[in-house]
Amino acid sequence: MSWTRFFRRRYWDEERKRELDAYLEAETDENMARGMSPEEARHAAQRKLGNTTLIREQIYLMNSLGWLETLWQDFRFALRMLRKNPGFTAVAVLTLALGIGANTAIFTVVNAVLLRPLPYPEPERIVRIALVYKGQLGWTEFSAKQFEFFKSHSDPLEYLAATVDAGFNLSGTGTPERIRALRVSKDYFQVFGANPELGRDFLAEEDRIGGPNVAVLSHGLWVRDFGADPKVIGRTVDLDGAPFTVIGVMPSGFQAMSPVDLWTTIGQVANSMGHGGNYEVIGRLKPGVSRRQADSYMATLARPFLQEFDPEEVEKVAGQVTFGAIPYNDMLTSDVRRPLLILFGAVVLVLLIACVNIANLQMARADERTREIAVRTALGAGWGRVVRQLLTENLLLGLLGASLGLLLVQWGLHLLLGFTPTDLPHARNISLDRWALGFTILTALLTGILFGIAPALQASRVNLSETLKEGGTRGVSLRHRLGSTLVEVEVGLSLVLLIGSGLLIQTFTNLLRTSPGFDPHHVLSIPIWTTGTHFKSADELARFYEVALSRISSIPGVDSVGAVAGGLPLEHGGNASGRLVGQKNSDKFWAEYREVSPDYFHTLKVPLRGGRFFTRDDSPGSPRVVIVNQAFARKYLPGQDPVAQYLSIDDVSREIVGIVGDVKTHMNEAALPTYFLPLAQASLSLHVFFEAWLPTCVLLRTSQSPSSLRHAVEGALRSADANVAIGEVRSMEQVLSFSIAFQRFLMMLMTLFAGLSLVLACVGLYGVISYSVSRGTREIGLRMALGATRPDILLAVIRQGLRLTLIGTAAGLVAAFGLSRVLRTVLFGVKPSDLGTFVGASLLLIAVALLAGFIPARRATNVDPMVALRYE
Repeated sequence: MSWTRFFRRRYWDEERKRELDAYLEAETDENMARGMSPEEARHAAQRKLGNTTLIREQIYLMNSLGWLETLWQDFRFALRMLRKNPGFTAVAVLTLALGIGANTAIFTVVNAVLLRPLPYPEPERIVRIALVYKGQLGWTEFSAKQFEFFKSHSDPLEYLAATVDAGFNLSGTGTPERIRALRVSKDYFQVFGANPELGRDFLAEEDRIGGPNVAVLSHGLWVRDFGADPKVIGRTVDLDGAPFTVIGVMPSGFQAMSPVDLWTTIGQVANSMGHGGNYEVIGRLKPGVSRRQADSYMATLARPFLQEFDPEEVEKVAGQVTFGAIPYNDMLTSDVRRPLLILFGAVVLVLLIACVNIANLQMARADERTREIAVRTALGAGWGRVVRQLLTENLLLGLLGASLGLLLVQWGLHLLLGFTPTDLPHARNISLDRWALGFTILTALLTGILFGIAPALQASRVNLSETLKEGGTRGVSLRHRLGSTLVEVEVGLSLVLLIGSGLLIQTFTNLLRTSPGFDPHHVLSIPIWTTGTHFKSADELARFYEVALSRISSIPGVDSVGAVAGGLPLEHGGNASGRLVGQKNSDKFWAEYREVSPDYFHTLKVPLRGGRFFTRDDSPGSPRVVIVNQAFARKYLPGQDPVAQYLSIDDVSREIVGIVGDVKTHMNEAALPTYFLPLAQASLSLHVFFEAWLPTCVLLRTSQSPSSLRHAVEGALRSADANVAIGEVRSMEQVLSFSIAFQRFLMMLMTLFAGLSLVLACVGLYGVISYSVSRGTREIGLRMALGATRPDILLAVIRQGLRLTLIGTAAGLVAAFGLSRVLRTVLFGVKPSDLGTFVGASLLLIAVALLAGFIPARRATNVDPMVALRYE
């Protein structure tokens, strides 16, 4: 394409065309008035218009090429100047690379988790229904009947669906394996705008009680277990011992928000699985319906919803409860949004500190270029021309720093992902992409302007007569004051990061010091699922556990062995209700539910606080018993001795025979009220119900490495029943580490950023004091000639650095006091305004700053008065 055609296509809009048509018509009329025929008049007008347009385009092209040529000259000159000062260039590029690289790395995480659209058509239309109480999210899960309520009140929604996590033992394709599944309503795939690659999705008659067992396979499961056989449609597979017909296979590009191998219908189990409120309700907005409109409609449902499902609370919460259509990704990332934004804010502060450092370097370097700029100005270079040249150098520095930063990110992102918690939403999507590249380029340009504008403006304002005579000091004084102010800003920003890091370090330390309620050392956890096996009664299941645990206990090196169903410590578990027997109102309670074997508490070393543990005499035929933890006793039986009292659980009265210590579900939260049933006395239906989500875990304590017993334990379980599915084997130390992985991730990154900012601030302080010493050599020589001792000079220089540090520290304390409040939600055992952290961070910063100022101060004491005053 020619330049003329390019500029015509690029710069001629519809308005320009209308102007040319009007010009052509006017010229034609004028030519006809001169006696030309209409055809001749039209041709003459077109020729004149063509010549005029061509000239205009050529002029525009010449001006554009001239501007490009000038820019190219500035770029080449900037490159020569940077090559001429390799030390300055290396320090500046490395500093920017660290700042920009760190920002790019965290942006990559924030983009993948919070900003990147979900991988579905029109993802902004996908919402999740949630109850909002006093502006805060309340219920986010509903029962089957409540889902039916929303189905009958879904005007703003094109599709509405329910989903709940599930799992199945898949057999018939080799060794029994546990697969991840979702039970969903019929419109689930329509909500996400997806269609199966093979076959079809669910029909209305399949999503109901008594409907046929059907399943849709994920692409991964289809390839892994069925060899990508296109004839899989119509094939029967065994899920938990029941036959399911495969009706579809999803494409490889479709992924649920959590790893899923298979989908089946939810309507078949609506009377059981959804009874306790486990449905996640999601929908797709109708075309043209905004979220605000959907929220307004949902708000009108609060009163009728409560009148139907909780009539006693209608008047109590009037005006405080509403429903919202929350963006689906916002719900998925609600727990990590604030911590990630805090990290992003922290890394932006690091970049600001880097920019301040480079600005200080540029200020010092400007002194060396004062005469150069004065000469260029004297030869006719305007103020704007000088500023443009200096900014070109700064932008080039920014781009070089960004290039090196991208290389560091490419290398460091793998390291960062190694520390990223595996349960972080969208963690598998974290990667460098075009958005990260665009962010890096934009950051480089903004950074170049940010650290370059002040030095460029200051350097361009030269007094020709003073500068060319080498007698002026006013510019040097101004640059020194500006450099001092920048250092104070650096110190303040660094203190903010140090205090934030200190608070998170204390949080993580408190988590490590906090007892989880059991001893996790030398304990191995083996998850198993018994659903789909031949066990048809609670007695058969109890005998299986008795045989399996007996065989495991006979393995050499096993000190004790136990089992727990309903949830492992430090992980989300089952929840069930009951009633307090003998109380005034027979109060209903909700608490964590666990089924355990007799040696469970002994294996984990959970302390007994009263009564007794379970024994093997607590069999299916013996009186029903239950054990509660201290949190249960404090909440539901305050001031009473729980032992010998009774609880009604699943309409069965059980005697409380013991109280045990609290075992945490979340390390940063108090233990939840929990009650324990003997595994031998558990209801088969309730056991199967909870195993849809949570495995039964076999726990064994050993004096040797737990992992060394893995294969022997798996063999013992297989020998007890070959159809039992076995999951990922972990030590309880790994479970504990995983439970605090996100806090460790925050602490490590914040500490890294704080350390980097501290180094940059000290480098900046060192640079300003060194600059001051080099500029004050004559003054120092004069003072020494008049009797000042070396200690006097040393203290004077250190006092200058201390003054800058104290001013910056004071400003940083004020800023940190306000900003530390945003950390409140991620802190544990420490207040945002913790005095010790504020004082300790300030003292550390002052101490390191004094060390940074000592080196140039020591150099100042070595000034020879005779040399310094030789030219006075």
